Amino acid sequence: MPITLDEKKALVAGFLGKCNGYADRKLAEYQTELAVASGALALELKAKISDWTVYRAFNEHAIQELGGDTLDDWFCDTSEK
Repeated sequence: MPITLDEKKALVAGFLGKCNGYADRKLAEYQTELAVASGALALELKAKISDWTVYRAFNEHAIQELGGDTLDDWFCDTSEK
């Protein structure tokens, strides 16, 4: 039995949720390090925090879009077109 569109979307959303869990752990790690950092290290940590925050926000946006039909055509078998 082939996997349904809803199952495909749930798999991707679940994966992105796990990615965000990893991002949350990295953000916590970098914020802890930033609390005692200074100089160039502090700037580097702030950049990493910014990058992980943007990554997480992008994933959240994708997860929300997976709840609708915006990305449905991404799951079409290209041989069907």
